[in-house]
Amino acid sequence: MKELSLAQEVINAANKAVNQAITTELIGYNRPLSNFVNQVMEKHSSQFIELIDGAVTELIELEEFKKQFKTALNEKLAKILINKMGGELEKKVNELKQSPLTRAKITTALDKLMDEISRIKG
Repeated sequence: MKELSLAQEVINAANKAVNQAITTELIGYNRPLSNFVNQVMEKHSSQFIELIDGAVTELIELEEFKKQFKTALNEKLAKILINKMGGELEKKVNELKQSPLTRAKITTALDKLMDEISRIKG
């Protein structure tokens, strides 16, 4: 059993090394293999488009995807609106704080509230 796992580790390491070498060759500067891959991709681009289109079509027809998409969209929109409204609310609160009339009304309301609390406890 130990020999099998060791052999599997060697195979995994070899696969990883090959994958890394291919990746380096594909993304490295002025690599000839990347030109060949680009040519092949271009040659088969219509087939890739069909595959991707089919996969997306299947995905958007799934009810579970629709639910998850709506949920994610609603959450994102809610965050945007809250952030936007948060700034607006903060602006309005600051304006109200600067108004002597509003400050007097807030002070009066707080005084009444404190009196009410004192009577209840009293």
